[in-house]
Amino acid sequence: MPIEPNNQVVIALLAKEWDLKGPPGIMDVSDIVAALPLAPSETLAALKDLYTHGLIDMNKLKTSAFLTPEGYDALEGEREA
Repeated sequence: MPIEPNNQVVIALLAKEWDLKGPPGIMDVSDIVAALPLAPSETLAALKDLYTHGLIDMNKLKTSAFLTPEGYDALEGEREA
């Protein structure tokens, strides 16, 4: 499954956090929005789409997001393609 460009940017950021701090690459949503060159609405839409497809998960309050193993593997697959 190809990953949409905005979704790929979000996954790449969470994967970087995963690589630097260890799985699952947890970040506050506000930090994700601040770190990316996307409009906040685009970032939130990407988070929702990734969550729907099971590539990320979120805490109960939806204030933090993190990669699932499937999300990390999907990004690795995109890098190899």
